[in-house]
Amino acid sequence: MKKMTAIDEQVAAKREHVHRLWAALAPQWAAHAENVDAMAAQITERLIELAAPRPGEEILELACGAGGLGLALAPLVAPGGQVVLSDVAPGMVSAAEARARARGLLGVSTRVLDMEQIECADASLDAVVCREGLMFAVHPATACHEIQRVLRPGGRLAAAVWGAREDNPWLGLLVAEVEREVGHPVPPPGMPGPFALGDSNRLAELLVGTGLTDVSVTPLDLTVNEGDFATFWAMRTALAGPLALLLARMEPDALQRLRDRTRAALQPYHTKDGIVLPRRCLIASARK
Repeated sequence: MKKMTAIDEQVAAKREHVHRLWAALAPQWAAHAENVDAMAAQITERLIELAAPRPGEEILELACGAGGLGLALAPLVAPGGQVVLSDVAPGMVSAAEARARARGLLGVSTRVLDMEQIECADASLDAVVCREGLMFAVHPATACHEIQRVLRPGGRLAAAVWGAREDNPWLGLLVAEVEREVGHPVPPPGMPGPFALGDSNRLAELLVGTGLTDVSVTPLDLTVNEGDFATFWAMRTALAGPLALLLARMEPDALQRLRDRTRAALQPYHTKDGIVLPRRCLIASARK
């Protein structure tokens, strides 16, 4: 067995940290699954269009969370096809499996998988999809190479990541206020985060670098009505990855200061119908 270098050990420790983080958040993602799918409906629609599912095909969803995208794909590969819902967090996989079972979906299976170490055979899948997960890979290039490896010739990739922080005030404003409160970048340097692949050129280069062809990265601009501030706060503090765990550990006084400053920062987005915030998603597609 090859001995791990110090760099290998650091990467492994980062991956383990990311795995624990998402495992801790799985109950909240399960509880808010329907709301998450509703807010991501346009993204899901676009990814399904690019994945171009056909009856009898096998499709893998990476970083499935509670499984919204894969559940929408499942009827489109019937009869005879299969959608594999996968995530690094067993709790996420369990939530996705429970939702598939409740809907009576056939041709759905679940697996605990790391997108940087996809335990699937070479050239075994017709399509790989990932909705808002690729940016949380410790080494996105490794994940992209793994995706290329498991796709059959002609297989398709359809993935969505968040654009730049300044184009996503629905989360970016809160991140900025958290950094102001704690006095350091969130997430820390060297760790993945929600805007890690927000540069469309970098994302395209990662995919081209694997040997994938027909690479396209295009923005998808959305607006989401977050309701009132209490609803916005509840959703962000429950679901926002590493940010959610950081907020959960904050002292009450600090959390109240953060809450008050975030409320003030959101004032320009208030409308008569609620807080309406823009989102920019980058939609990536490619073919092997």
